[in-house]
Amino acid sequence: MNRFNAFFLIALLCAACSPQKPSLTLHRDIPYPESTLIKRLVWEGQPSRYPGSGTDMHWWTLGLDGNLYVVDDDGANFGGPGWYAHVLRSTGVPPNHKVETVTDFQFYDFRKNLPDKLVRRYVCGAVAVDSNLYVSIYDYDWNIPGKPVNRDTLVKLLQQFHPWNEMSPPVRNQVGFIDGYSKIYGVAGIIQSEDFGKTWTNLPGKDTPEFFGNKFGAPAFLTFGPGNTQTPQALGPYVYAISNDVNWASGDNVFLGRVHRDSVIVRSAWQFYRGQTGAGEPRWTGEEKAASPVFSDPGHVGHPTITYNQALQRYILCISSDMVPHRENAPPEETKKWNWESEMQLYEGANPWGPWFIFHNEKQWGGKGHTAYLPQMPSNWLGKDGLSGSILFAGDYVNRKAEYYGFMTQPFRLELK
Repeated sequence: MNRFNAFFLIALLCAACSPQKPSLTLHRDIPYPESTLIKRLVWEGQPSRYPGSGTDMHWWTLGLDGNLYVVDDDGANFGGPGWYAHVLRSTGVPPNHKVETVTDFQFYDFRKNLPDKLVRRYVCGAVAVDSNLYVSIYDYDWNIPGKPVNRDTLVKLLQQFHPWNEMSPPVRNQVGFIDGYSKIYGVAGIIQSEDFGKTWTNLPGKDTPEFFGNKFGAPAFLTFGPGNTQTPQALGPYVYAISNDVNWASGDNVFLGRVHRDSVIVRSAWQFYRGQTGAGEPRWTGEEKAASPVFSDPGHVGHPTITYNQALQRYILCISSDMVPHRENAPPEETKKWNWESEMQLYEGANPWGPWFIFHNEKQWGGKGHTAYLPQMPSNWLGKDGLSGSILFAGDYVNRKAEYYGFMTQPFRLELK
């Protein structure tokens, strides 16, 4: 070997052994390694609100009929009534999709059937199992000792669409803090529809026992194909869901639960992830309090959602959080900074319990002048190669002109390494 070849070989070996420079820009210290599969997410267009929509959150599932069914909160769609729960049906793929109302839940007033506890009730995660649709009904805890409010007055106001109406300034300030903090209380129940969302049963009432506690108080479900008819064999015959803890915008952990597909509304049938065996197999427990987190990032875990990207054979964990974490003991000068900026984090993993690898971190997500939240990646909007699709999200519920307060989509593509 001549001298030139020797030096060339040494250079190649040194390059191979040298640590690779991170290709991802992180806006803070995030306790997860960079993905070695997905290089980054690139936006392929601007955010777009579906005409006539005016609600937020938008939790999705894929019905057996191949349509996207979405439950949302607070507002009105397409000239319908202002309310705090709706079911929408979306057909087609953005930008050529069509969204219409299935029900505005006018047949049942959740907030006039509250338990003897100071809570505010909403809808959250939805899941289709065969021809059935299920939706979780969850509560925010309005009993914060540091912000006391007369219960009788507050319960009456909570039954209105705008609970701060007719409040004196001191009470309005207290309620504004509680509403912005949005402490997770738990799940009141899971309702069921057998006609694609038109009518519902198993509605929780004043005396209905709590279904989940605050550790699993806002579940978002996994959907494997229409009606969950394509669940991987290794995960069957279960339905899976994830939830954060603490509060909606800035919790600490993500927990994973599962239930047999025939027993979604049976609380005793639910199990929770509690770590792995020495062989790497997941362990499960029926005790919510004994659950172990599948993801942790204290103060930066807003309501999480999860999607299986079948082409890449990866689970995509989508998280957004407020850049200023919502804390129960936050002083006024700190709460004034809430909800002005949000951060998006996207992770990939080979299992719904991880391990997780980050491939996208964006601040300020949504662009200047907007606050976006609850990013989701509907699986039927993904391209055949799994590298293109659209994010479903909402935003601008306070501090803004509400330009994002509706059924929001934005196209993207993934670049692989």
